[in-house]
Amino acid sequence: MPLNYASVDNNANHYAEQAQNWLIENKKNAGQLITLFNQAASDPVRLQQIIEFAQSSKSSLYLAKPLQEDPLQSYPAPVLPKEFTLLTADGSQIVPNRHRSLQFGLINVGILTVNFGSGQPPEIKLISELLDYDEILREDGSFATEDDIALVRDLRERILIRDEITPELTRPVLTVTDGPLDLFYRSDIQGKNARAAQKEVFQLDQHMQQGGILSAGYIDKPGSTMLHNMLDIFKEVEGNPVPGLNKYRVSDRILLGNRINPGERSAVFEIISKHPGVAADRLRVAFFYLNVSSVKDHPWLARVEIPYWISQKPELIGLIHAALFADAQVLDSHPYPYSLHRAHELAVVKQAEYEEIENLLLSKFPQDSEITGYRSNKDFLKGLK
Repeated sequence: MPLNYASVDNNANHYAEQAQNWLIENKKNAGQLITLFNQAASDPVRLQQIIEFAQSSKSSLYLAKPLQEDPLQSYPAPVLPKEFTLLTADGSQIVPNRHRSLQFGLINVGILTVNFGSGQPPEIKLISELLDYDEILREDGSFATEDDIALVRDLRERILIRDEITPELTRPVLTVTDGPLDLFYRSDIQGKNARAAQKEVFQLDQHMQQGGILSAGYIDKPGSTMLHNMLDIFKEVEGNPVPGLNKYRVSDRILLGNRINPGERSAVFEIISKHPGVAADRLRVAFFYLNVSSVKDHPWLARVEIPYWISQKPELIGLIHAALFADAQVLDSHPYPYSLHRAHELAVVKQAEYEEIENLLLSKFPQDSEITGYRSNKDFLKGLK
């Protein structure tokens, strides 16, 4: 049965009024925050000192910290080298589902390798990996959640992309994955598993750094408020309260949207992420915002995360900046790195494929096996035409 549109329409006007009020309040907050940002960023050394004091005195932090560049400036892309390699990976997964006849997990990762300047077509690879039964069980014996399997997928993407790097690839080599570089953002993953994953990501980055391999995480339409959080600390120390500013959080994307011209990027900031129980040897991450739009009046900011060691090398920042902007222009009406989009297209698992894999696995068990069962009545009835 379709939606009851008349019922939805009863509340539509009220919803629209609330949304408009939120937008007005958000713009007001953004204006106040921009003024505060200008004040704080006018003395970046003082701002760094304030943040470093907070790092030493607070148990939990998640904010941006300016590095060596002027936070009030934006930076144009340099010229790309004629030859370089872009390696992108993206994945999808099947998560154990108690409503199905058999609970299993699968990781599907698409990898695209483009050797720019070589004249060779891109190389595509698809890796489909059925997870061991132990990998889909949590320590308490319950089945893995969406976040559990996504964490496994994130790690697999980075391991597989590392394995694709050979001496034959044209240097420099840039690897790009979708989403943040650090794994703590998966806040549902805690304790031993979180620390082990963060340690593995740290070791992978150490391996990449030793080989001179660049890596970046690309976040489209980011909603983080790291700059707002940074300014909260500034207000706290400077004793400069702004009434009502904390009612709604202002995203970095809105705060910087009109500062960065098409093709340009923001200054580079470090992510200060301090939480109890987080691994000590975790990846240190920096970021910048990149305006991938080609239209002055319609900025489209993505957040690009990079390992901290890259943030200390302007020429490497420039290469990542230029490569991602150029790749995003292929999809000019909706700019997004084309190579990452193709990797995603490769990796998507369709419902028909899900059912084929389930039937394949069911065929490997004896007919009377207790481990296989029936779909739940709820799931069965959902599937009826």
